[in-house]
Amino acid sequence: GDAVAALKKSLKPLATVKRDGKWSKIDATIVVPGDLVLLASGSAIPADCLVNEGVIEVDQAALTGESLPVTMYKGSSCKMGSNVVRGEVEGTVQYTGANTFFGKTASLLQGDDEISNFQ
Repeated sequence: GDAVAALKKSLKPLATVKRDGKWSKIDATIVVPGDLVLLASGSAIPADCLVNEGVIEVDQAALTGESLPVTMYKGSSCKMGSNVVRGEVEGTVQYTGANTFFGKTASLLQGDDEISNFQ
């Protein structure tokens, strides 16, 4: 029991967020649209974010199947479920949870028993 709980806690995604003028690591599930987040090499992107300044390279393979990192510039939209592989920038959270690209895709995969054009 304790080992499983410890493993779950260690796997919980964290986000580095600037609130009240200070950077801190918080549970990624509690970021909200408008939060300023640090997107740094080795970190998971905690929500759909816009790159504010600078350049990063992002591994989006889990979402797109693309094997090579994608270069993101100021104004680029980084998607939750991706990982930063090079660089460090600040980003502004646009969408969280079910409103993210990942969340919308998951919702479509669950299906709502709607008949498509192919049925």
